Amino acid sequence: MERLRLIERKLQVVKKQRELLMLEEAKLVRMMHQKKDAARSLAAVRKERFLLMTQEAKLLRFLKQNRHTITI
Repeated sequence: MERLRLIERKLQVVKKQRELLMLEEAKLVRMMHQKKDAARSLAAVRKERFLLMTQEAKLLRFLKQNRHTITI
């Protein structure tokens, strides 16, 4: 049970990081529309956001599987 709580906490951290990256990505997109050089930063932010999304999916899958086994 303690392990599941730690995983849930990690999931909350990942969700918050993803949210912040989405805001950063929006800022960079606006900068690009203003003809400012942000393409390299935007690519890095999108890559990091994708990695966080995959990590979030893994954590969700783990929690879902373990909660299912515990409740049975």
